[in-house]
Amino acid sequence: MKKQIITVVFIFALAVLASGCINELVPVDEEVASPDLSIYELEVFYDPTDDAGFVNTTTFYLANDGSANVVHMIVNASVIEVVPLEDMLNQNKETISNIVILAGSSNDTEPSFETFERLSTSSIGDVPVFNYTMDDEVLRGQKHIYIRFNESITGIVAYSLATPKGPDFMYVPAHDSVVRFVLPEGYTTGNPFVGKVNPEPAERYFDDLDREVLVWYDLRATAGSFTEMARDFLKVDVSDEDFPYKPIIVKFYQTSAPRMLLIGTSILGAGVLIVLGNYLSTRRKLRKARELIEEGFDEKRRSEKK
Repeated sequence: MKKQIITVVFIFALAVLASGCINELVPVDEEVASPDLSIYELEVFYDPTDDAGFVNTTTFYLANDGSANVVHMIVNASVIEVVPLEDMLNQNKETISNIVILAGSSNDTEPSFETFERLSTSSIGDVPVFNYTMDDEVLRGQKHIYIRFNESITGIVAYSLATPKGPDFMYVPAHDSVVRFVLPEGYTTGNPFVGKVNPEPAERYFDDLDREVLVWYDLRATAGSFTEMARDFLKVDVSDEDFPYKPIIVKFYQTSAPRMLLIGTSILGAGVLIVLGNYLSTRRKLRKARELIEEGFDEKRRSEKK
């Protein structure tokens, strides 16, 4: 009898504990949000100066709202290095988000224009799934983010990059690539008084949406006189890969900004001329009044002497 009572009590205690554990369980959402492919423009850009085949291409679709869409077209790459320009006013914002991968294994994917055209019109479900990890480190005071894939891939990788709000953007290259900046519609750059780009792009053109596109084919720093001397006289082996990349700094502005600046400068200049003219006129009047007063004093003195 005692054994039965103990057994019943034990079962009852287990039931109470189990019910308590069940109540404390946190529901897990098994549905993982898939990346949104629709926000990206996957235009395939071919470098006409390269005869070796398709080369890496990096395109930035810029905006002034604190974000930029980045599209990499990579050949046989297992890692993408990103050097972001951090927003000091919004440090909690996720730097890289909504990563989309439309690619194939480099072992069986030909890096041709036709391959990238096919991938650019594919959906996420049409291509293999590649796992990736993200890590970062600080080098020389600058944060570097690495997107590492589980194998070398050839194809398209797109993501949203958080940037400081405003019409300024800087890109620090970390690998050989053709680089394109697509400015927002109605914006341009290059006026030294409003905003300029450095270094100067190798090519400028307007796309089908009437947006200005800047293109750089080679961002490697060129050899200086000292390097050439080391090569020629000291026989030091210095390859082009030893030179650092040149960062791109751009400030873009609305196409009407130079005209508005000219109008504002003209109005300001006209105002300055009006004030200056009024000052000179008043000065002449005061001088004439002083001369009349001095003449009156002189006549009075002469009359008193007589």
